[in-house]
Order: sequence, then C-alpha cells, then structure tokens
Amino acid sequence: MILSSFLLPIAVALIIILVQRVRLPVFLAIIATTVVYGIAADMTFQSVGKAFGLGFTTALEQTGLLVVAGALVGTLLLRTPLGTGTSAAMGAAAGLGATAAGGLALLQPAGQEAPRRALGLALTLLAVASLVAPSPLAVAAISVMKTTVRNELLIAVPVAAVAVALGWWHVARQVPSTETVGRLDWTWICVGIPIGLLILQSVAQMPSEPLGKGGAREFYIGISKPLMLTAIAITLAIVFARRWEPSALAGRSWAPLLLAVGASGGLARVFEETGMAELLAEYVLHPRYGVLTPFLAAAVVKTMQGNTLTAVLTASGMVEPMLPALGLDSASGRAIAAAAVGAGSMAICHVNDPFFWIAAHIGRLSPGRALYVISLGSVVMASGALVVIAAARQFI
Repeated sequence: MILSSFLLPIAVALIIILVQRVRLPVFLAIIATTVVYGIAADMTFQSVGKAFGLGFTTALEQTGLLVVAGALVGTLLLRTPLGTGTSAAMGAAAGLGATAAGGLALLQPAGQEAPRRALGLALTLLAVASLVAPSPLAVAAISVMKTTVRNELLIAVPVAAVAVALGWWHVARQVPSTETVGRLDWTWICVGIPIGLLILQSVAQMPSEPLGKGGAREFYIGISKPLMLTAIAITLAIVFARRWEPSALAGRSWAPLLLAVGASGGLARVFEETGMAELLAEYVLHPRYGVLTPFLAAAVVKTMQGNTLTAVLTASGMVEPMLPALGLDSASGRAIAAAAVGAGSMAICHVNDPFFWIAAHIGRLSPGRALYVISLGSVVMASGALVVIAAARQFI
C-alpha cells in the first residue's frame, strides 16, 4: 500500500514523457499510465478497469458536456478574450458555482489569444471555489466543521483575496503578456447565464435550503445540470450569431480535451481505489500541528486522488473530532479550520484533476509546462492562504 504513494510522482512523470517525448495524445498517455500504475500498485485487472470506467463516466457526465459547450460557444460567437479585470471577476463568479471544472470549461472562450489572462482566471476560480460559500466545497467544510457561513466568510474572503493575488502574480512571472485587447459585450450572456445557473445550484444545495425545499429545490438543481446548461449555452450562441454555421457545429476541436477530461477522471478513481489518500492523511493528524493539520490533511487527499470535494469531506471528517485538541473548538476556531481545509484542497492540482487539463488547454500549455504554472501556482496560492489563516489564528 505504501508503495502506491511513491508511484504517484512516477505516474505523473510517465504521462509527461509519453505526451511530450513519445508524442502520444493525452488520452492514450493517461490510459497507458493507468494500466502501469494499477499493476504496480498490485490491483487486479478487473478493479483497474472498473475504477477507470466509473471515473471516466463521472468526469464526462459532470464536466464533459460543458467542455463541448464552451468550445462551441467560442467557435460560433465569442472570438475575443476578456480583459484582465473582467477575467478576474468572471473567474470569481464561476468559482461560486456548483463545479469548478465545469465553470472553467464554459469559460474556454476567455482564453483565446490571451493565455496569461486565461490562467489568471483559472487560478482565481480555483481559489474562490475552494474557500468561499456558496461554493459546494466551502459549504461542505462549513457543514462538517459545524460552523456558520457568516463566520467562515469573515475568514475566507480575505484569505481568498490573498490567494487570488498570489495566483495572478505567479502567472505573470511565468507567462508573457499579449497585446490582444479584451472585450466584454452582451454576447457573453450565453456563458453568463449558465454560470449564473451553476451559482443558483450551489445556493439551492446548501443545507439551509434558502431557495426552498421539495419541488422548488429540485427545479433549481435540475435546470443547472450539465445537459441543460449545454443546451442553453449552444442555443443562445446560435441565436446571437445570427447565422447558421453547421460546419462550426460539426467541428471536433473539443474532442482531445474531452477525452483528456474523461481519462483524468478515470485515473483519479484508480488512485482513489488504492486507499492511499486516507492512509497518508492520517499521518498528519497530530495536535501539535495546530491549524496546519486540516490544511495538510486536505492537501494530501487532493494531491493523491484529485477530487477536491472528496478531499474536503475526507479531511473535514478526520479533523473535526480533533478540534478541541487542536485548540480550534470555538466558533472562530471552527471557521478557521474550515478555511484551512479549503486552502489545503487547492493543492496540488495536477494530472489526476480534469480542472488541470482544462486550464492547460485554455492557457496553451504543454503538460510539463502546465505542472510548473498551474500545479505550482496552486501550491503558491495554498501556501499564501495558510500564512493568512495562521496569522488570523493569532488574533481571533
């Protein structure tokens, strides 16, 4: 079992080599790596195949349709990127939605000819999704830690602001700027409406049920499903384009990214089946670590298996009984613990996360370069967030 943890960096390196040196498509590189990893981790062929299939299907269901929607909207209508300020604002808004990867998939048009802004948008989205309610990640941490949205937001909002600033600083150091002028016009409503519905879904799914129960809740959640969002976005793009372009709709430029998203979901599920994420997270559960404990627990699970929501729920469930021993069993302490879990869940975003491949695509990065910009960027943001949380712990 311990061997599986050492296999993770080897698996990441193998994918990079297969894509950049052997010139395999990302989809095939991930499949080959999954098979090798499963055998090396002493999994049966049946368990590897089943886990990969479940993860692949889930990733396509949750994110794949929105990858297609974002690509087609960009092809049909939105051919100009956003400016710096609007990119940050759009990333922050999308981060409040029900799915970070899905929100970024819808915002693919923002990256055209402006990779620095697109990557800044992606890291902004990642930070907000991890920390700020009504994002499901933040709400999950709040619920398990038994704190309130208000208390958590008092900590999370300034922490997220610092993380976002560090994300943009990191991207600015790694990616050259472009002279392409950004523009936000009314046609962006074809992306804005689906993102608004994703936020609506986040609010509807909150345990307090602020938008009502029963039929009302089911309606808000149902209309925000990927199928409905895809239909809305593409229909609006066709209408606003004012011309019928069947050749654009028949294009398959989105296919490689779609397959990469599905394969990364399958890889993450295979990683999860080894059970190493929870096992390694237990090693950081020690009272002497204080606020570092929830941060490290979430970071370990996220790095090992790629699913951010699972990382938040697993780390929160492990840490919550320890809060008295950690000195965090007060109203403010529980809010700090929830924010620390959110900060840890940012890092490390890498090849087992569909978000990584979407961000790499819109930033026009090779997998190796994406590790340096996106993965390292997530570590920079998470570390900065931890410093702010630790400082807040001294004064609250």
